[in-house]
Amino acid sequence: MAVKSYIDAIREAMDLALEKDNDVVIFGEDVGENGGVFRATDGLQTKYGEERVFNTPLAESGIGGLVIGLPTQNYRPIMEIQFF
Repeated sequence: MAVKSYIDAIREAMDLALEKDNDVVIFGEDVGENGGVFRATDGLQTKYGEERVFNTPLAESGIGGLVIGLPTQNYRPIMEIQFF
């Protein structure tokens, strides 16, 4: 059995979702080039582009609004909020 950190497992799952479905998008605060505060999205923007892995403003309510609205346009959103 493979041994990996939670962050590595989460990144691997998001990578697989992006690879398998072109309608999956990931967004949140600093998830792009920086890979998020916990590095959960590290390298995904480089691999899949800025249209599928992108930064949002520092506004959790806006991120929540996107995750509610995007499925109405046939996207499969994954939001990252750094702290709850």
